[in-house]
Amino acid sequence: MTNRIAIVYFSATGVTRTYAGVMRDKLLQSDCAVEMLDVTALQSRSLPLPIANVDCFIFGFPVYADFAPSVINTWLPTLSGEGKCCTQFLTYGGRTTGYAHFHTKLLLEGVGFQVLLSGEFLGRHSFNYAGWTICPDRPHQGDLHVAREYAVLALDLFSQANPPLLKLQKPFGYWCSVERLGEERHGQERRWPQPCRSAQDCQMCLRCEEECPTGAFNAQTGQSNPDQCIECMHCVAICPDYVIEVSQHRVISNQKFLDYCHLDDDMLDAKQSRIIRHSWQAAA
Repeated sequence: MTNRIAIVYFSATGVTRTYAGVMRDKLLQSDCAVEMLDVTALQSRSLPLPIANVDCFIFGFPVYADFAPSVINTWLPTLSGEGKCCTQFLTYGGRTTGYAHFHTKLLLEGVGFQVLLSGEFLGRHSFNYAGWTICPDRPHQGDLHVAREYAVLALDLFSQANPPLLKLQKPFGYWCSVERLGEERHGQERRWPQPCRSAQDCQMCLRCEEECPTGAFNAQTGQSNPDQCIECMHCVAICPDYVIEVSQHRVISNQKFLDYCHLDDDMLDAKQSRIIRHSWQAAA
């Protein structure tokens, strides 16, 4: 039986890490050797994946505006899957997973991974760190239960001699969205979700700079490079002094976002984490 599994995850605010941990614990109950690979920090993605020492991989990423984070979309094509089997899962803050299932699967297949399974899991929105209150209590026990089921199913697929590959329907409008995804940002104007240091009582631990997923944050100035910042809220989430925040006078309101997306709290509460096994399930 396959027993060497690496869970590779990007987790700016801890949601994806929580799910990865639940999956790890479930796999350990089946006597698997599980290696956790956190690729959130910029430097972590300069290290090679332990392809030779791992039988299979589970990749987990959040969804930012319909896709996995831009740094993940540029990092995945640099890998070499060498025909290894993998599964993928996505976490999102209640709006939609957009094109992320299909796009991430294409990127993994493009470098030689065989994708067997996908999943999507609810979590508190990363912009809750900027004053929103969207899915504040997710993941809940129901979400974590689905994550455990996902881990069991992934292990079953990994253990098969010739597991079926995951097929996904291409979402409508995918290529137009990919073209927009590739457009470069220009200019130095700070966008509203980009955090900065708001107080002087900072112990200068430098975590904001050292762990920034894009290398955008400058601990000395207390600000990030607007061209590099991906508004992931990681610096806010990890600051031990709570001195990094989004300027409240510029925050787009929680209700304005919900109105724009035609969402309400009842609709958000009804959303469920789920395992993606069929070609039509992940179409946007």
